[in-house]
Amino acid sequence: MNAPLSQIRIVRLHLPLGAGRTQKLEVVETEGMTVLGAMRQVRGTLPPTWLDSFPCHAGACNTCSLLIGGAPGVPCNALVRDLGADISLAPDKHSRGWDALRDDDRKVHG
Repeated sequence: MNAPLSQIRIVRLHLPLGAGRTQKLEVVETEGMTVLGAMRQVRGTLPPTWLDSFPCHAGACNTCSLLIGGAPGVPCNALVRDLGADISLAPDKHSRGWDALRDDDRKVHG
């Protein structure tokens, strides 16, 4: 069912690209959307270093820990409605270094 126009909210994800650059992606928030759900919505436009970074999808393993709005968080548990319209995301200690280990051709999660 489509939401009434007054209830539609556009959320912007800000992802670091390195060298001080960021990529801004806009998503339409859905009811109960998590940060992981927002990232799935824009999967086709995510930077390559963000493509296959979320293994468990349940908040159990914490390997996908990110800095969400500057604070450590798990994207599969962080609700977009609690974060505002502009959400900055960055690798946290668990997700740094995945670039050398990840195989982008697997496309396991999408």
